Amino acid sequence: MDIVSPILNIIPRLWDFSVRHVAHVKHLRKRLEELRTAMDELSDHRDDVRERVKMGVRSQQEMVTKRVKRWLSKVETIEQQVIALIHEGNLQVERKCLGCCPRNLQTAYKIGKEVLKKTAEVKELLNNGDFATVTKRLPTRPSPPTPPRRPQLVAQFPMENTVGLDSKVKDVWEKIEDGNVGIIGLYGIGGVGKTTLLKKINNEFSIRNHEFDSVIWVTQSKATKVQEFQDIVRRKLEISDDIWQKCSNENDRACEIFGLLRGTRFVLLLDDVRKSFFKSQLTSLGIPLPNKKNGSKIIFTTRSEELCGLKRELKWNVYNQNKP
Repeated sequence: MDIVSPILNIIPRLWDFSVRHVAHVKHLRKRLEELRTAMDELSDHRDDVRERVKMGVRSQQEMVTKRVKRWLSKVETIEQQVIALIHEGNLQVERKCLGCCPRNLQTAYKIGKEVLKKTAEVKELLNNGDFATVTKRLPTRPSPPTPPRRPQLVAQFPMENTVGLDSKVKDVWEKIEDGNVGIIGLYGIGGVGKTTLLKKINNEFSIRNHEFDSVIWVTQSKATKVQEFQDIVRRKLEISDDIWQKCSNENDRACEIFGLLRGTRFVLLLDDVRKSFFKSQLTSLGIPLPNKKNGSKIIFTTRSEELCGLKRELKWNVYNQNKP
């Protein structure tokens, strides 16, 4: 009776094992297929998310969110685990087919249980992969402080002490800083100091802070020919001889000058402008006309009051200002 009793105790435990775990062994093939299907769906969704991320970061102004990055990492990890588990499960299925029953019931049970667990994890990852956005805008980096602009190197005219010009320079400089003024005309009869005033304004650009890229001086009465005028401007703009020689005509040279001045802030100082010299000629010479957008200035001296009567120009009568 003592020998029979332990045997009788083993039989219920074996039966309990069979009842509780036989499903994992019996349905292993079906559950492996369910895991494979779930993993395929997760992989397809992962590829879609990757494509959305790729499109988002293409502009180099977006970055993948941490949540999406963690999710993609988890999918990569579980994919490798699923591949290994399916391989091991298929081996157990093959052994079962050959011998009607797996050689090791405990191993088959563990694999079947792990397949169910992994299928649930895959489906949970698939549900958690529904992202409204997958990228976010990169944080804006603070721009480095702009160094203070240094006064441009402008060739100074040697001048003796001038009496009574400081107030006139101040008035003209206020117009230079006025965004609504593009062209300033200094009018007066010969010998009243127009050129002296213009030279003093030129010298101010060498000592004051300003926002202009270039300051160009041309004595128009001495550069009456188009080529002479253009050659003076191109030397100031440092257009090389090689480039200049490739310009076969006045129009080519004007295009070269215009291309350099366009989009820059320049000051053109024209001394002794004759009556026959009009604004339309400036454009044909390659000089863009000043406007609020480019912020450039043209300052000229003339004996012609008619030239100073043009719209939006400052008529500055030097002769009257010098009267006692």
